[in-house]
Amino acid sequence: MESVINNNLTIEYIIENYGKMVNSICRRMIQNRDTVEDAVQEVWLEVNKSLKSFRGESKISTWLYKITSRVVMRMAKEEHKYTTHFLSSYFHGEDIEIPQYQDFDKHLWVREMCDKCLTGTLHCLDNETRLAYILRDINMVPYSEIGEILEKDEVSIRKMVSRARNKLRNFLNDECILKNPDSKCKCRMSKWVKEIRLDEEYEKLRRTVHKINFYRASEILLSKDKLLE
Repeated sequence: MESVINNNLTIEYIIENYGKMVNSICRRMIQNRDTVEDAVQEVWLEVNKSLKSFRGESKISTWLYKITSRVVMRMAKEEHKYTTHFLSSYFHGEDIEIPQYQDFDKHLWVREMCDKCLTGTLHCLDNETRLAYILRDINMVPYSEIGEILEKDEVSIRKMVSRARNKLRNFLNDECILKNPDSKCKCRMSKWVKEIRLDEEYEKLRRTVHKINFYRASEILLSKDKLLE
């Protein structure tokens, strides 16, 4: 994937090979779906403008993620950072009523709601830490490459991601049945999660793919634009 000669590098090639990852970064960094679409569009506009100047001095992925990071960090400035206390209070609110309309797809609705919820939980992290975590644990970008993207040394990136993991793990282990089947989850979606057996799908995936990261598992089970197909 990284060995394409610059003369043959096209926007179509980049979208085909990296489009899902760009979408994932934008979707997890930004909560508003319209803003996510704007961010994705702006990334591809920036990539297209910069394509002729790409000389292969860095990996294609590093070059692309730098562009993506600049766009999402700028567009995420207005994003709220939530305390875990706020998130917990929100999760424990009244059950969300299921929509009632013709051709309603309950399974799709539950997945979409859970996907939004997990993006919300990532907002207990500041923007830069959230981006580093998304790059590492969802998109599997090497620490050294993240350091180059964010212009930080690898040790700092490792510490940043480690703190993010601990914070998310401690919160989700108590609050989310998808993360921890033994949790005392009483979130607003738990009724519907159990009804469509989404928790069982997560457990099956955990048994199939050893030590898979929870958010990466969510990209497989919840996202329309799956990372792994």
